[in-house]
Amino acid sequence: MKKMAATIIAVVVGLTVLCGYYFQAILSPVLRVIFDWFVLLLGAASLIGIGYLIRLHFTKLMRSQKGAFYSILLIVVFFLTMITGFVLTLDNPFYQGLILNVQIPVEASFLSIMAATLLYTSLRFVRTRGWTPMSIGFLGSAVASLVFNLGYIQGQPGTVGAALILFFRRLPMVGARGILLGMAIGGLLVGVRILLALDRPYGE
Repeated sequence: MKKMAATIIAVVVGLTVLCGYYFQAILSPVLRVIFDWFVLLLGAASLIGIGYLIRLHFTKLMRSQKGAFYSILLIVVFFLTMITGFVLTLDNPFYQGLILNVQIPVEASFLSIMAATLLYTSLRFVRTRGWTPMSIGFLGSAVASLVFNLGYIQGQPGTVGAALILFFRRLPMVGARGILLGMAIGGLLVGVRILLALDRPYGE
């Protein structure tokens, strides 16, 4: 009975949000309530996840497990960031600069690691699959993108060389759009399966 009620609620809410794209003027009050509930539940789920993470690291610290130092570091930085955010608020320039000075280097490091990982993956792809047109194209595009995005190779504006350099620099954007399209199609298929009650992740 509980699973049936959860299925009915999920299907009704999903169809209402879907219809809201076509009948926004009529369903606007209902959609506002649904989105408010969504934000509320998302915030509650985030708090539960954060609480579980902190408890996990406290447990690791109390049991003196391997990596306890990183648990101490995470707990201290988490509470320091939270208290500073409550005291200074999110609009404070010092707090924004403090967050960005950490976030931007972390994102840059992540992107560099991802670039090196893609290059290594392409080499393994060639090793396992051989020199096929797919592996050659993947490896060539990865190397060309890395080389041309270093900024050392420049071309005169309006020439064929400049157009080729711009093309190779934009290869990662093409891959990113392909990934986003795949995610969108995958999300659409999952949404349709949930609306048809073929998949019930909320009932697990």
